[in-house]
Amino acid sequence: MSSPFDARQSNTKDYIALAVGWLVPGAGHIMLGDRKRGVIFLVFIHLLFFAGLFLGGIRALDRPRQQLWDYAQMVAGWPSLVGNALRPQVVKADVAVIKKNHGQSQKLHHPPGFAPLIQEVATTYCGVAGMLNLLVLIDLFMWIAAGEWSPIPNTGSTSG
Repeated sequence: MSSPFDARQSNTKDYIALAVGWLVPGAGHIMLGDRKRGVIFLVFIHLLFFAGLFLGGIRALDRPRQQLWDYAQMVAGWPSLVGNALRPQVVKADVAVIKKNHGQSQKLHHPPGFAPLIQEVATTYCGVAGMLNLLVLIDLFMWIAAGEWSPIPNTGSTSG
């Protein structure tokens, strides 16, 4: 009786596809021949990540008091890498200094125009995009481990 999986052995290209799949979400599936699934992952993970950036701006990345979300965002690949590299040039300081009437200055915890609830949602969107890419990478790894790149064809026969 034959196994439902191919007896094909994994090779270096498979593991390169895993690394490429981290860097560009969905690209690993495309590289191994599952274009439909890869394009769906590519589009939706990027949309989710960029929706977070649209809502919260670059401050949605690299939140100093939310390191767990930082780790989740890093799994999103290139968008997180580029965003974290650009963030220091865009955001000079996270603490705004406001002068008061009496000549004293007061430090705020957030810059003017900062909306904490929106920032939380934006950070969550970017983090969830990273966690979704982690699931995509696990799916890709399972394909590599099983040696099967396409769904098992339905033969149309039923047992009864």
